[in-house]
Amino acid sequence: MDLFHENFRNAEELAEPVGARVAGTIPSWVCGSLLRVGPGKFDLGDFTLNHWLDGMAILYKFSIESGKVTFRSKYLKSDAYKKACVANRPVFTEFGTHSFPDPCKNIFSRMFSNFDCHAMTDNASNNAFCVEDQVFVASETCFVRRVDPATLDTREKVDLNKLVSVNFASSHPLRDRHGATYNLGGSFTSGLKYHILRIPQCADPWNSARIVGTIPSSFRASFSYYHSFGMSEEYLLFLEQPLLVNTLKLATSQIKSRAMHDCMEWHPQEKVKFHLLRKSTGEAVKVRYLCDEPFFTFHHVNAYEDKGHLVVDIITYPSPEILDKFYLNKIRAQEFDVKDAPQLQRFILPLLADLQGMPEGEELVSLPGAKASAKIRKDGSGSPYVSLAPVDVGRPGFEMPVINPRHTGAPYRYVFGTGGYDMGSFKNQVCKVEVDSGRSQVWRGVEHQYPAEPAFVAAPDASAEDDGVVLVSVVDVRPDFPDFLLVLDARTMEELARAEVDGPVPNGLHGTFLPDRL
Repeated sequence: MDLFHENFRNAEELAEPVGARVAGTIPSWVCGSLLRVGPGKFDLGDFTLNHWLDGMAILYKFSIESGKVTFRSKYLKSDAYKKACVANRPVFTEFGTHSFPDPCKNIFSRMFSNFDCHAMTDNASNNAFCVEDQVFVASETCFVRRVDPATLDTREKVDLNKLVSVNFASSHPLRDRHGATYNLGGSFTSGLKYHILRIPQCADPWNSARIVGTIPSSFRASFSYYHSFGMSEEYLLFLEQPLLVNTLKLATSQIKSRAMHDCMEWHPQEKVKFHLLRKSTGEAVKVRYLCDEPFFTFHHVNAYEDKGHLVVDIITYPSPEILDKFYLNKIRAQEFDVKDAPQLQRFILPLLADLQGMPEGEELVSLPGAKASAKIRKDGSGSPYVSLAPVDVGRPGFEMPVINPRHTGAPYRYVFGTGGYDMGSFKNQVCKVEVDSGRSQVWRGVEHQYPAEPAFVAAPDASAEDDGVVLVSVVDVRPDFPDFLLVLDARTMEELARAEVDGPVPNGLHGTFLPDRL
C-alpha cells in the first residue's frame, strides 16, 4: 500500500500517438481501439479536489492493428474542465467537491444563482460508450459529450434535460439485440420520478429518444442513487436502494456549499426494491419484489429469463462506505480503508401475475439447482410481497464486471472483472468467474500493478461464449516500471501479449472496445 496513492496523481496528456513495445503475440484479428475515460486531474494549482470521482475527465486509448499498438490520451475539454483551469477551482459542483464562484460571471449572477440542472457538471469521467456509430462519454448528470474516437477531441454536448426532461442519467446505457439503447434517468423538478429512456437505432438517435416507462420515487423528499440498471429480453430492472439523495439538501446545495455526496443519506432500515418494467410497453409489474437485507450497488452484471424466472446478477456491498474510501486526503495519507469488499450475488425473481391466494413462506424459486430464494412475506400493513434472498457467487473482492456483449439480457456463463483497488481475494488480478459455479480463473499481476476494467473482444469465428481475448489497461505505480495494455486469452486467462508504454497511462473507470470500422 505504500505506493497506492500514486494511482491518484494528475495524469499527463500524450496528445499524439506513441508506439508501444509489444511482447508476445496479439491475434491478427484484434483490430480496433480500447477507449477508456476516468478522473485525471485532481490538483488545480494550489487547490486539490476532495474525491477521486471529482477528477477532471481524461480520455485515453490503445489502438491495435496488425499486432502493433499505439497509445494516446487527452483531457476532455468540457465546460467544467475549461472553467476549472481558469479558476483553479471547480466552478460546477462535483461528486465530493462543492462549486466555487465562476470568475467569468459578475457579482449579480453569482448572488441569484440557485440550483439549476443546466448548471450541473459536464465532467463526463464515468464511462465511454457508443450510440450508433458515434462515441459519447458521460457522468451521472443530464449531460453527455460526443468525442472523436480517432483524435479524442471533444465535440458537442447533449443535454438530456432539454430532450427528455431528465435531471440525472445513468452512465451505463444498455443496448439490446435489436439495436435499441436503453438508459435510466431521474427527474426531481416536476416530482420525484425514475424514467426508462429508449434511444432508437436511427440517424438522429438523441433527438429521437423517448421516455417509455416511469416509476415514482418511494420517498416523499428523496430519490435513490443509481449507477446502472438491468435488462433482459423482456424486462427492465431498476433497484431502488436505500442510499437516498435528499432533494432539500440538493436544492440548497449551492448556497450551503454542499457537494453531491453531502446530499446523500444511508437508510439501512429501508428494504431494497426491485422494480420491474415490461420492455414492450414500459408498464410496471405490479408484484412487489423486495430484499429485506439492505445493500449498496454500483454495477449490474446481467439479467435473463429462465423458465418463468428472472435471474439477476449484481455486485453488492453491505453499505455505501466504498464512497467514503476515495476521498483524496485519506488516500494520500495512506489511510485507504480495506473493509467491505464487493461480492457478486445472484437474485432470482419468480415472474408472477399477482400474489393473491399464495401462501406466506412458500419457496417460489423452482429452477433446478438454484440456491437463491424468493418467498412471500407480508409488510406491516399486511400487504404481500416477494422477499428475495440472494446467493453469493464466488469469492468477495470482484468488481468492474463485463460480459460478452452478445449475451446481454440472455443466459450466459462467464463474467470478467478485476480486484479493482480492493485488497482481498482478487488483489492485482484480472478475473473470470463462472456464474453458475462461482469457480474463477485469474491473471495475477505483481504487488504494485492495478488492472482497470477489462473489455471482452470476441473472435470473428467464435463458437463459444469465451472464445476471444480480454483487453486490460494496467497501471504500474512503481518508478521506472511501464504501464501497459494486457492481452489475455479469454478461455484460459493466460497472457498472450502486453504492450508497454513510455509515458503514464491514466487509471480510468469504464470504456469500450471500438472495432476498426469506428
